Amino acid sequence: MKKLLIVLFFISFKAFSQKSEATDRFLMNLPFIASVNFQTIATPFHNIKNNSRNLGIKIGTEMTYNKKRDILQSFNIGYYRNRLNGDGLYINSEFIYRPKIVKPVHMEIKLGPGLADVFLPTQPYEPDGNGNWSKATNFGKLAVQVHGGLGIWYQSIATNKIKISPFLQYEIVGIIAYNESIPVLPTTAINIGCRINFNHIK
Repeated sequence: MKKLLIVLFFISFKAFSQKSEATDRFLMNLPFIASVNFQTIATPFHNIKNNSRNLGIKIGTEMTYNKKRDILQSFNIGYYRNRLNGDGLYINSEFIYRPKIVKPVHMEIKLGPGLADVFLPTQPYEPDGNGNWSKATNFGKLAVQVHGGLGIWYQSIATNKIKISPFLQYEIVGIIAYNESIPVLPTTAINIGCRINFNHIK
């Protein structure tokens, strides 16, 4: 019985070690993605020069679904500043198709849902119960978003442990139920950023 317990212990330890190594390999291969974005309220590809008016940032990561690494899913959190229509804080996830054009250049098509807290561009007020108005806290409004976009990536490896891929993306975001008069608010953004994979595993 004692020998059986020892054998079972070593089998369990080996299985756990293999699982742990696979998990560590997966986590080590998750990249860190950061970008600066230039956002505006506009229909797609209309007055692209207006994108320079509002600045935002986005960070996230992505996981791949196949060995070719051309089908992926991203997970992001971002913030943008818009002086006319209000700032926004959001999270989103996108399904991505990233085929190779000419090594090391890849194109990218992405689409996915998001959730945003869109803040009012001006100070809100509320009745104080005495016939007057007082300042209210601007908590923002939760809104569902639909994200889509096109992009181009350039892959380069700086060292054996770090893989760096700069990119340029044109993003289209529809904010659902923005208000009663605007059921879908179209916004666009130009994203310039970098995908960094530390401890890169080929």
